[in-house]
Amino acid sequence: MAASDELSVLVVSPLGRDADLIRTTLTQSGIQSEAFQDIAGAVEAFRSSDDVGALLVAEEALGDKNVAVLATALLLQSDWSDLPVLVLVAPGKQMLRNRQLEQSWAPLGKVTLLERPMHRATLMSSVKAALRARSRQYERKLAEEALRKSDKLAIVGRLASSIAHEINNPLEAIGNALYLLSSTALNPLQQEYLDIARQELDRVTEIASHTLMFNRHSNKRAQASVPEILDSVLMLYRARLAGSKIAIERRYQNTIPLICYPGELRQVFANLIGNAFDAMRGGGRIVLRERAVMHPKTCQHGIRITVADTGHGMSAGVKAKLFEAFLSTKGNQGTGLGLWVSKGIIDKHCGSIRVRSSAKNGHSGTVFSIFIPLDTRGIIDGALPTLQKTEAAD
Repeated sequence: MAASDELSVLVVSPLGRDADLIRTTLTQSGIQSEAFQDIAGAVEAFRSSDDVGALLVAEEALGDKNVAVLATALLLQSDWSDLPVLVLVAPGKQMLRNRQLEQSWAPLGKVTLLERPMHRATLMSSVKAALRARSRQYERKLAEEALRKSDKLAIVGRLASSIAHEINNPLEAIGNALYLLSSTALNPLQQEYLDIARQELDRVTEIASHTLMFNRHSNKRAQASVPEILDSVLMLYRARLAGSKIAIERRYQNTIPLICYPGELRQVFANLIGNAFDAMRGGGRIVLRERAVMHPKTCQHGIRITVADTGHGMSAGVKAKLFEAFLSTKGNQGTGLGLWVSKGIIDKHCGSIRVRSSAKNGHSGTVFSIFIPLDTRGIIDGALPTLQKTEAAD
């Protein structure tokens, strides 16, 4: 959270009606607040909440013991955090800076003194300035988190490429051995086993190649058929499909080739189809649809690709963070990078990806809908088909 209007002020005033009056004033200005009679309660709220913007405390609540409690809480803040503290003081103390108070409050660091009686304008100006400062701190926090995630992604990418590179050497040796074996006389059963070994070797080699591409960015676009890309992905899952109770429905309507990055789109579809398999351990149905459409807002000609499954669906909480890096619902079996990378690839194609999902019993499932603008250089005959002006997910 970083917006100042979403942050709350913790008000500590053990005597009189100060807390109620201050909260009323803050509420009238659209600022959230919470009142406490002692420092301990406010400190607990500060430690357990992610939306505290400032602490406004009356000086009578700052005895030596309470100063120590508050000072400890402030000392234990994260590096990015520096909670603004405003102190209500008796008349004249803001100017005189009483030495005794100055020494007793020193553990709190820099505090803002507000002299009683307070004018509404003075109070609001000071509180809003504190909330703006706190908002900037939250923005710093988000920037640091993004940097850490970026570093982790770079490490994962380099590690994946390194492993794939090492795997390629033994794969090449196995390929040579199978080639030599194919030149010998084999009976039909041995030949069948050799063919299976070749097919599986091709599959492993393709997986290793995709892994190598994880840390590389392709700058070459090419003309490609989306149905052919989808079918090539299904070939990767043919062994898994054969042993499952999952039915595949292909509904391809478009015949126009697309100017795109074929390898990267294959990575997107492999991730979506793989997730669909994982969501249907007990069987189900996957529907792949591809058709020419026109975007209703931009009127761009393009292609809509839909990957739908009848799996267990996902919760609203998971859906809200679906395209964040390192978010995984598969435990140790998932990296949490698949959909994050997929979203980046679709963005690279100037497209969009949307999802709707239901986890209701008997009506569960997930639908991913992708729109990719059609590059006219990919049209062979120079003519556009009849396009459906729709943005609805199929």
